[in-house]
Amino acid sequence: MRPLLNGWRRFGIVLATLWLLGALGLALSEYSSDSNGYFVYQTIPLGTVIEDNRVTLPDGKVVTITEEQQFELRYKLERDLERLKKDQPLRPWEIDWSKLAAIPKVTEVRWLRLLILALVTPMLLWFIAEAAVLIAAWIKRGFKD
Repeated sequence: MRPLLNGWRRFGIVLATLWLLGALGLALSEYSSDSNGYFVYQTIPLGTVIEDNRVTLPDGKVVTITEEQQFELRYKLERDLERLKKDQPLRPWEIDWSKLAAIPKVTEVRWLRLLILALVTPMLLWFIAEAAVLIAAWIKRGFKD
């Protein structure tokens, strides 16, 4: 038996397809822009070794980060001021690598966000709409009896 595809369900299929194409188009646009976005981010190449203020890239190139650059590259200055007082070193995940032009960046995709927004969201909205129609029909039948 073939499932019934009335006009509203066909309209829902068209909307879900447009949603998917829009989300994929936005992700592709962000990926090609070489900047941070909702679906993509810039990071250092895999295999980069960070020791104190020296960054060794996978190709063997060594970049030294000055103390002034370390301070400028930090994300949260208030918390970092406390760390500077204690003489703790800068951790790699505390660095905003997009501000350091000497180190090449690699564009990475946030796949889970893309999957949730492109596929899970329209399916969840479809489920809610179908449930609302079934509940409304059930309530309407109750008033007929």
